[in-house]
Amino acid sequence: MPIKAVVALYAGKEVFKHLVADVYKAVSTKTKVKYKQWDTEKKIESLYKKIYKVRKVKTIWQVDKAIDLKTFYCDSHVVINNKRKKIINVSDFKVKDNLVITGIAGQGKSIFLRHLCAEELDAGNYIPVFIELRRVQKGVTLRDRIYIEFQNLGLAVGDILFDALADSGKILILLDAFDEVPDEEKQRVLTEIEDLSSTREQLRIIVTTRPNNNIDKSLQFLVVPLDNLKDKEYQTVIQKLADSTNLASTLINRVETHTAQIKNLLCTPLMVTLLIISYKAYQELPTQLSGFYDSLFQTLLQRHDGSKPGYKRERGCKLDDLQYRRVFETLCIVAKESNESSFSHEDIYRFSKKALEQNDFSENPDKYLNDIVKITCLILRDGEEYRFIHKSVQEYYTAAFIKSKPEPRVIKFYSRLNSEDNYLRFRAWAKELEFLSEIDEYRYNKYFLLPVILNFLKIKEQDLQGKCPKITLAKTKEILGDFKLGIEINNSRISSLQYTFLAEILLYQRNLELHSQLGMHPIFNLNVKTVTKAFKSKIFKPKSVFTVEDSTEILVGVIQLLNKGLMRKEFILIAEDMIKHLFSAAVKIAYSLNKEEKDEILNDLI
Repeated sequence: MPIKAVVALYAGKEVFKHLVADVYKAVSTKTKVKYKQWDTEKKIESLYKKIYKVRKVKTIWQVDKAIDLKTFYCDSHVVINNKRKKIINVSDFKVKDNLVITGIAGQGKSIFLRHLCAEELDAGNYIPVFIELRRVQKGVTLRDRIYIEFQNLGLAVGDILFDALADSGKILILLDAFDEVPDEEKQRVLTEIEDLSSTREQLRIIVTTRPNNNIDKSLQFLVVPLDNLKDKEYQTVIQKLADSTNLASTLINRVETHTAQIKNLLCTPLMVTLLIISYKAYQELPTQLSGFYDSLFQTLLQRHDGSKPGYKRERGCKLDDLQYRRVFETLCIVAKESNESSFSHEDIYRFSKKALEQNDFSENPDKYLNDIVKITCLILRDGEEYRFIHKSVQEYYTAAFIKSKPEPRVIKFYSRLNSEDNYLRFRAWAKELEFLSEIDEYRYNKYFLLPVILNFLKIKEQDLQGKCPKITLAKTKEILGDFKLGIEINNSRISSLQYTFLAEILLYQRNLELHSQLGMHPIFNLNVKTVTKAFKSKIFKPKSVFTVEDSTEILVGVIQLLNKGLMRKEFILIAEDMIKHLFSAAVKIAYSLNKEEKDEILNDLI
């Protein structure tokens, strides 16, 4: 270990010892109990080392062994109060609120949270406890999981001790990947997180999640989006990950001079990583997001062999590369049906067996799984647990599986997602739909996107007449009949505002650019105390749902308390703008589909 790193490690330990001593004194004074496990230097050093291990991770770039994230980490930026800000440690947020950090696939949410854990460990402001929320399974409460993590750190913790620790103001709970909590457990876990936040006011909590997973609507948390890489920041990531300065310089030059402006795709650390892997394998630059993922399986399947002339790694199955991929695509969608993000050996074996059988292969499931784990590393084994190297890998190859299916099965898939009663099911398939919009654009537009828009606008395709109709206020109110604002009330306390309407699924469509029109609107970022004041003179039943007519009147009072001056008419105008946008999109898609159908007829004749 370099001398500089050794000095930093020693300094971090010393600061941490003082922090633990202060916490020990505060907790002992409050509970009148002497906790010996907190009062020995040996225990403190062991505690420091165990938390320090959070820095060790496996990535798509380095899959063979866990490496220190400090060797490749690049500074992350967030958006707070519409300003972009670099965050090194928790104090950089400059707010006392508990936080929900949102980010899209590959933006580095987990690495960012682990980085914060490492920084706070060395700074000595908090004792950080890092928890992967995917481990909070059925029958396991959030407190149970926190206590297990303390136990893993060598500290026996129960309700009394934990509450005393939380009230010391020196404990930081880092909850990673709320979006990976099983759907049937999400509401329970959300309620437990909110209860912990509201009852232990000195406890600092930071949660990461993909957008639109309910916790980012909770009034207990300040939502802070991770920002994309901007300008030339992608170059720093390349320089960190490239094998040599020569490769880094060559690749950066190719990106800067690329006619397709590929650098617009390099907005996340994951996309930069995939670019390097793809470029090293093919010496070419893909032009679409899906292009990176499409080449990934083949690249990793042959990556080790290609680096050693004359050597071909022995495989356990007699399948060619295309057959390996077909089975992997099937494995991805079979695993998705389980609604889990990590799997036991028994589960992953069952998925592999089913995937092989569906493709009419009689290979040994264990041997196939072993090849995927050891050769491609797209599935990682961690003790007795298996998981995909990144959630987006499973999502892309699930989308590829859907693309490969014949028309009737694809139509059935889209029609099941298109109905209002399957709203939650849609949310679970949002990322796959984004990939399908690229790799199977025609069928995606024809059987999913256009029907959704037409359904929401309450019109038929023939009513489009090749141009956008004039949108009136009356027409807007008529369409807004599909809009609902839900108010969640737990223990007589308003915990969250939720908006649900059929067109919310369009918030996932990057080409429609609806993200800022409703999802980030001020009414969905209200402080819980302010909302409670506004509702003080009214009595509502838990989980009451109001139409837009009711909710806008209520929200006017809320916004006036914030001196925002938002009036009901302004809210309708926002919706009116969105509806104009949807009509425009529908006309464009319908024209494109019609043109493609005509082209197909001509091609058949020629």
